This record gives sequence, C-alpha cells and structure tokens, in this order.
Amino acid sequence: MPLNDVLSELGMMPLRAIAFQSLLLMVAIVLEAMVLRQQLRLGYRTSMQYAATINLLATSLGWVAFLAIEAVLPLSLRSQVISYVLFNRFYTNDWIDTLPVIVVMVAIVAFFITYWIKLQGLLWLLQLLGQKPIDTTPEAIESNRRQLYARARRAQVEGQRSNSPRALAVLQANALSFTAILLLLLLVNQTGVVGW
Repeated sequence: MPLNDVLSELGMMPLRAIAFQSLLLMVAIVLEAMVLRQQLRLGYRTSMQYAATINLLATSLGWVAFLAIEAVLPLSLRSQVISYVLFNRFYTNDWIDTLPVIVVMVAIVAFFITYWIKLQGLLWLLQLLGQKPIDTTPEAIESNRRQLYARARRAQVEGQRSNSPRALAVLQANALSFTAILLLLLLVNQTGVVGW
C-alpha cells in the first residue's frame, strides 16, 4: 500500500498536539518524581516509576474523557475545541467572549480531578505491587533517629505533622507540574515556539 493511501486513510492527525503532549508529560513526570522522592523518601528509580505510571494513567483517562465530552458539545463550541487542539487558535463565533471563563473553569476542575486520579493511582499501584504503604504512625516517625534530631533542632511543634503525607506529596507534585505546564503553554503561546 503506497504511503499516500495510508496517509489519506489516517485523515488529519494532530501530530503537533501529540508531540507537545509528550513533552509536557515528560516534564510532569520529572517534576513529580522529584517531589515524590523528597516527600515520600523513595529512591530515584522508584519515584520515577511511580510518577510515570500515575501520569500516564491520568493522561490516558483525561484524553478518554476529553474525547467523550467533545463528542456531545454543541457544534460551534466543538469547532472551537478542535481549532485549538489542531491549530492553537480559536475561531471567531458566538463562544469567543465566554471562552476565557470556560478555559479557567475547565483548568480548575481538571487540576482537582487529576489530583484525585493520581492519588488513587498511587494507592492502587502500591496495592498492586504488594508494597507496604509508607508507615506514618507517630511511633514509626519517632523511631527514625535523623528525623528526631532534625525536629529537635528546628523545635517543631508536635501537632504540626501531616496526617497523610502521600496525599500532600501528590498534591504538591500535581501543583508543581501544573504550574510548569502552564508556564510552558504561556511561553509557547507568546513566542510561537512550536510553530502554531
């Protein structure tokens, strides 16, 4: 089968969007692995594997949800979404004035849904691997000599400990990756680096 026939069968592929999504995914994995390693006291390899797994899960579910929601949108809003994904610009139509509000609301909702998916994914991953969850009881924390000395030096108050270090670590990692992705998107839109 000639190459032209294959390309015509595929239709229009959003190759730039796929490439940029891959770049953003790699940035998120690296940043979140750093946070997970530091906050949960994991090794380099383990934190990278956990971050990659939960980010791939969240991205896959996000695209499935996006494609399902996009199919039921009104035609004029659907054309705006397709235009932005394929060409990184919005068309002028009835939705142009309300799009900034919609984009901000969708971003806020996406942040919290992504956080929940990543937290659940980490818990499922730990159960699937048969790994014992990180022991965060006061007795286990007190048994760690270095933490005991560090807390004594900083005169940390006993009641200031977090009840769920996994949830806090995933929240910090998600916030860091969302911030980095937002800055990269703003940079690309201002400079036109990707050629959109």
